[in-house]
Amino acid sequence: MLKGIITLLVFQFFGECITKLFDLLVPGPVIGMVLLLIFLIIRKSSFESLDTAVFLHLRYLPLLFIPAAMGIITQVDIIAKEFWAILIALIVGTLIALVFAAKFMDYLTIKTTKEKNINEL
Repeated sequence: MLKGIITLLVFQFFGECITKLFDLLVPGPVIGMVLLLIFLIIRKSSFESLDTAVFLHLRYLPLLFIPAAMGIITQVDIIAKEFWAILIALIVGTLIALVFAAKFMDYLTIKTTKEKNINEL
């Protein structure tokens, strides 16, 4: 498990370095997560200690929503002022995500069907 935690910290560190070096607005841990994803895609598998470390962190993921909920509670007046803008942004964003996901699933389904038909010949 120690190897897994060190792996997570190393990728977070690389993400932070890239953020500071290029003065990006994206948080370092997000860049580190993308780098970890690329690493795992290239490696084509994970390893047991990384899986254990990730599972340990995922168990406590709901605790991260507490600060966000408190932020919403403390900013009720701003949210009330901008209610319609927030609501429209949520609806439009959800619709865009749904359309994109549906089109992507269509693409994957067609691609899989074509590959299956080619393999049957």
